[in-house]
Amino acid sequence: MAFNYTNELAENAFTYPEYREHLNQLLQGPAGDEQEQKMRPYTEKNVGLMEKFDISYKVSKDLRTTVEVGPAVTWLVLTEGWCGDAAFIVPMLATIEQALPDKVKLKLLLRNQNLDLMDAHLTNEGRSIPKLIVLDKDLQELGTWGPRPSLLQIEMDKWKNEGLGLNQIIPKVHAWYERNETESIQGELIELVRSYY
Repeated sequence: MAFNYTNELAENAFTYPEYREHLNQLLQGPAGDEQEQKMRPYTEKNVGLMEKFDISYKVSKDLRTTVEVGPAVTWLVLTEGWCGDAAFIVPMLATIEQALPDKVKLKLLLRNQNLDLMDAHLTNEGRSIPKLIVLDKDLQELGTWGPRPSLLQIEMDKWKNEGLGLNQIIPKVHAWYERNETESIQGELIELVRSYY
């Protein structure tokens, strides 16, 4: 399904520092509704993870070289503070932007406030996030990636088929990301960037 991107959409999206500030403010105030209250513990945990990754993440030489020879693009990302995968992935995207600001402009949109864009980028008919959408300077879509590395998706499918619940799967997902040390994320981003130059 084609989506009509506008300058206004990208301009009104969060920068990474703005997104982080939004989450901090969200946690400081009262929950807006029952759903937000339910998701708050996940958001709190994810903010802690992002603080750690902001310091520890590094861009690999291969990814840096690949992005450097590619065109200047906007990476538009659908995300939410409570999303576990986003806590591991979005700081990596921000680290790339910080390393190569002339090549990557990272903009973040909240999934639940942008369902029309989300529904144009479903994964197996689900509103899975984070979802990275690559736009060129003319706001033409060059490619997408997400919501998680393919190797982890295979594991997730296996765990679900084994009948594991969300509370059992989340620690396994976290452990997988910690072991993988962004290798799969960076490797798949190299493939994505190569697909549009």
